[in-house]
Amino acid sequence: MQEILCEEAQRPPSVSLPNIYGIPIDSEALAKYSHELQLEPSEALLEMAQAIAYSPIWSEMPGNILIVRSTPQPALSVLGYFDEAGQVRIATELRDLNLNVTRLRYVSYRQAEADCQLLAKQLVDRFGDEIKQFHFTGIPRGGLIVLGMLAYTLGLTPDQLEPPPSPDVPWVVVDDCVFTGSRLSHFLQSHSHETVIFAHLYSHPDLRKAIAAREPRVIACLSAQDIHDYAPENLGENYANWQAQCLTQLDGIRYWVGKTDNICFSWNEPDRFFWNPVTKSMEGCWLLIPPKICLKNRLKAATQAPIIKTQPESKGLIQPGQQVIFGEYEGQIVIGDLATQESFCLTGVAADIWQAIVEYGDVEQVITSLLSSYNVEEDTLRCDVETFIDELYASGLLIKCNPRSC
Repeated sequence: MQEILCEEAQRPPSVSLPNIYGIPIDSEALAKYSHELQLEPSEALLEMAQAIAYSPIWSEMPGNILIVRSTPQPALSVLGYFDEAGQVRIATELRDLNLNVTRLRYVSYRQAEADCQLLAKQLVDRFGDEIKQFHFTGIPRGGLIVLGMLAYTLGLTPDQLEPPPSPDVPWVVVDDCVFTGSRLSHFLQSHSHETVIFAHLYSHPDLRKAIAAREPRVIACLSAQDIHDYAPENLGENYANWQAQCLTQLDGIRYWVGKTDNICFSWNEPDRFFWNPVTKSMEGCWLLIPPKICLKNRLKAATQAPIIKTQPESKGLIQPGQQVIFGEYEGQIVIGDLATQESFCLTGVAADIWQAIVEYGDVEQVITSLLSSYNVEEDTLRCDVETFIDELYASGLLIKCNPRSC
């Protein structure tokens, strides 16, 4: 498996449970996601939630709910009970979500075929007719798919797809996307072949240079396309220290790390990891590619995936504030503030008032609705409802909507 490295998680403060944490989804990031994956704009946020729900990490923290909010600004939130390690996971994923979506780069099967042609041309330009004597192998599993395309493009014979007959015959090792070189390292440790050519679709030039410098058996390291590293511009003078720390935290041999585009294929979304300071280990990040357009993700669902719910749209003149997210959990209404990440739990009558406010957005309709459920004097109920609404106004959880914009 390949990895794209995420930043180290920031440890959030402990709060009461259950909690709801969320983030507004940047309009440009959502548009990029929709365009990159060829999704209908109206369906993009829900498709993103479905991809996230398939992430294996949920097996470590079952019983959560993903809440999708379409208006007034798209937002995604997670509702449930979280221990300290779980809080770190959620805080990290939400913090990086817009950035990770913006850097998403989806490679369709057709695009992969075109890139294979570029890779084949590099091999021919570099080695000419010698290629007819080379043997080829693919690093499972993405490399095997690329090798199949490359075999047709180069017209390889069945014999060339077998291991080389002698150590001096060049062996071309094929992969799809390379971020740290860990899979090549594992291959080289498992095979003592003298002459290796590493050919793949995507990598950063510095990674290829690092492989060439450290592996004398690799006589050529070729990539169809370069990928960009955002780390130097993001980290500045801290880049070298960050890179050294990452290489220490990751298991096995890694030649290089960076903050690159998130390259994904129709067959695979590479694994991404972040350092969790609570568990003191690297943990898997959320998936971002919907299962319907990524074969690997269809087979990778968490055993206890979160339920996905859509936050109901508010009506009338009284509405939750733009920074407010909410959902129902075990009979409670949990309200969250996107700006502060604070959570508020409502139960009993307070929860029913909130739900009526969301449904009707009008004090009189709220009172009428509640009178049908509670055996109480109307004046008493009105006083309680108006007092509660005033408290919600004061806390910023409710706003009065301009009639022209509602």
